[in-house]
Amino acid sequence: MRWRKLLMGGGAALGAAAAYNLLATRHVAPLPNPLGGDEGTFEWRGYDIAYTVRGSGPPLLLVHSIHASAWSYEWRSNVEELARKHTVYTIDLLGFGRSSRPATRYSGRLYIALLDDFAQQVIGAPCTLVASSLSAAYAIALGARDPSAFPSLILVEPVGLMRLNREPATGGDVARVAVDTPIFGTAFFHGLVSRRSIRTFLETAYADDAVVTDEMVDLYYQASHQPGAKHAPAAFIAQQLNVDVRSALRRLAQPALLVWGEQAAMAPVEEIRAFLSVKRDFDVAILDPSGDLPHDERPGEFNELALRFLERVGGASAGAAAT
Repeated sequence: MRWRKLLMGGGAALGAAAAYNLLATRHVAPLPNPLGGDEGTFEWRGYDIAYTVRGSGPPLLLVHSIHASAWSYEWRSNVEELARKHTVYTIDLLGFGRSSRPATRYSGRLYIALLDDFAQQVIGAPCTLVASSLSAAYAIALGARDPSAFPSLILVEPVGLMRLNREPATGGDVARVAVDTPIFGTAFFHGLVSRRSIRTFLETAYADDAVVTDEMVDLYYQASHQPGAKHAPAAFIAQQLNVDVRSALRRLAQPALLVWGEQAAMAPVEEIRAFLSVKRDFDVAILDPSGDLPHDERPGEFNELALRFLERVGGASAGAAAT
């Protein structure tokens, strides 16, 4: 009798989780292109990587941050202005946005390889990396490895020095597998990316809650409920996307702009000191008021800062590219 009750209870829970998963993904349409420009697909290791390209001039590659709902949408207020003087590429990393979302083994090295191959095979010329949060750590690693390919960097609140700079704990695989479990793991992930959870995350990320609109929440919800959307975030939750940039930062020789939000909650502005203690010649801009996504919360100021920096270091970048 006890086993029968347990089986019946387990079956009911399984059925409830499956019903919740169906409800969470109902009426979720494919993602639009919110950035304009020409749309492209880069076939990489058998997967489709979605990107856009807009404008003309020296190339920039914009790389979104990494979180459960991440995609290139976060650059929507930057592309048009930057494209007035540059060829602006945006990319949805594997597992995010409009790119393929396979159940593969995600890691920081995977994304570093993807960005390197994209720059070589799609852009085909030295380009400036403009990246946010964990993706900015990947940009640091790439810049240190090949300064001629990436002659200047714009880094928005990078990690990998004080935070997210260790290998995943022993339970990393267990955490990833738990989230990747077909029914209960999917239900857990859908709870993590409910509209309420996404709104709470965004209201933490922005200093001004008014920036967080219903449309923004809906688009991030849509991004996090695409088929296969849980796989890359599962690796992030398991700390398997982390990279340690301490060594790379010491080797970084090219001009780099470091941008922070004064009111950043997830990456406090005090962390900027650690980066400056390793590389003292960073250009630094602290936007106030602004939270963890200063390029989106204060796009006018960010775009102006970026364009001024790029214009000023143009000669240095050209020299680095020629070496």
